[in-house]
Amino acid sequence: MQISRRALLGAGTTGLLIASQPGATAQKRRFRRKPRNIIFCVADGMSLSTLTMCDQFQQLTEGRHSYWMTLLNAEYATSGLQETRSLNSLVTDSAAASSAWGSGRRQWNGQLNMYPDGTKLRPIMSLMQEAGLRCGLVTTTTITHATPAGFAVNSLTRQQEDVIAQEYLKAGVDVLLGGGDRFFSAQQRKDRRDLYAEYAQAGYRVARTKSELLGAVPANRLLGVFHSGHMPYSVDHNHSPELQSTRPRLREMARAAIACLKSAPRGFFLQIEGGRVDHAAHSNDLAGLIYDQIEFEETIKEVVEFALKDRNTLVIITTDHATGGPALNGSGLAYQDSAAGLQKVAGMKASYDTLLKALGDAPTPDRIRQTVRDLLDIALTPDEAEAVAQATRKNSPFRVSEFYEDTGATLAIVLGNHTKVTWTSQNHTSDHVLITAVGPGNELIAGLHANVDLFSLMLAAKDLKYENPTMDYTTARAHFEKIKHLWAPGG
Repeated sequence: MQISRRALLGAGTTGLLIASQPGATAQKRRFRRKPRNIIFCVADGMSLSTLTMCDQFQQLTEGRHSYWMTLLNAEYATSGLQETRSLNSLVTDSAAASSAWGSGRRQWNGQLNMYPDGTKLRPIMSLMQEAGLRCGLVTTTTITHATPAGFAVNSLTRQQEDVIAQEYLKAGVDVLLGGGDRFFSAQQRKDRRDLYAEYAQAGYRVARTKSELLGAVPANRLLGVFHSGHMPYSVDHNHSPELQSTRPRLREMARAAIACLKSAPRGFFLQIEGGRVDHAAHSNDLAGLIYDQIEFEETIKEVVEFALKDRNTLVIITTDHATGGPALNGSGLAYQDSAAGLQKVAGMKASYDTLLKALGDAPTPDRIRQTVRDLLDIALTPDEAEAVAQATRKNSPFRVSEFYEDTGATLAIVLGNHTKVTWTSQNHTSDHVLITAVGPGNELIAGLHANVDLFSLMLAAKDLKYENPTMDYTTARAHFEKIKHLWAPGG
């Protein structure tokens, strides 16, 4: 049988080939007991290989499994798989993926709960609010980034973060915690609107530092913005006393959000995102990836402990897609060098963000060798340093490949000689991803699900049902041609 692109992507919103099967069994089953609260946790961009390497790294360095890995054998947890495609591609971006959860409909990559013709879909948070739940968003990216936004707002393009900051206020999201000062501050916004003042006037307590977040009595409404852009990588946070004193970790933001929401009379809906896992994978930054994954898993440990004590909270833990295709490779005689390679992450003190800033413009090979030794504890060879130097001058030896042409990819290739970890690209991939659930209804997560299925599953947990409009791929493509000048690739 021949399968066309149209059949694969779908004559209808959910498609013909693969989306008719995932989730079918779960949709026929019912909640035996309904949860009062729902916490949806996202390790953005996490592939199964990322989870695997994090677990192996913690076994090597701490003698224990990573937390998420322990959940796979916990009698109170259920795990399954999720397929992640979007309306226009087998490889989704974060906006389409989050909107699939947020609206129950496939979306065009780059758009948030809106079809290319401008048709708006109703986001899940507005439905939860209408049912009396209080709602919150927590992330290590800008709070206006694609994943949190997909639960709460509509936007023709994910790039309009300054507008998304305004839309959150209109939507009345009770708790917003993350980065993104430049989208709220009057000094940094192009229109000079002081959104901090507008949120405060609407009854939000505004926190700008770690002490302001953690040192006050929980508020009914809370806006916390702690960095100009995305929150710093965990590996940088771990080695900076200044960041440790001023910037909260993901687990601290999650803790504060739950404290604000847990007294809600009819329950709460909270999304928590470890967003910089994705960014590290985009950069092929192994230290950035591993330490942000560890921070995410320490966060979900606290969330699950809350749920187990509360006994009335459904926790869903997953990712929107895989990114970068990282993998630990067999190396050395009988593959004996692999573990030692991964263990080198323990000596790394900086993300690529910090490293590349330290290198400066057009660094010499000697400067590259010294900086990599100082920050990553790895001794590059002269040839490896020369390859990185060429990449900083837009002349990477791997520039013939669209997947390996920039500085970060070149650096990752040469570091792979030492860590034994290589990458397939700096882009998202089409992998199915893990999903784990704890709490009332966790058994419904077993099996293979389409990402859009989770919308109706979460609504069913609160005795809700809603059907957004549909659009097929061919119609969406025709409308997208008229607006594609607004679109830019993103994570």
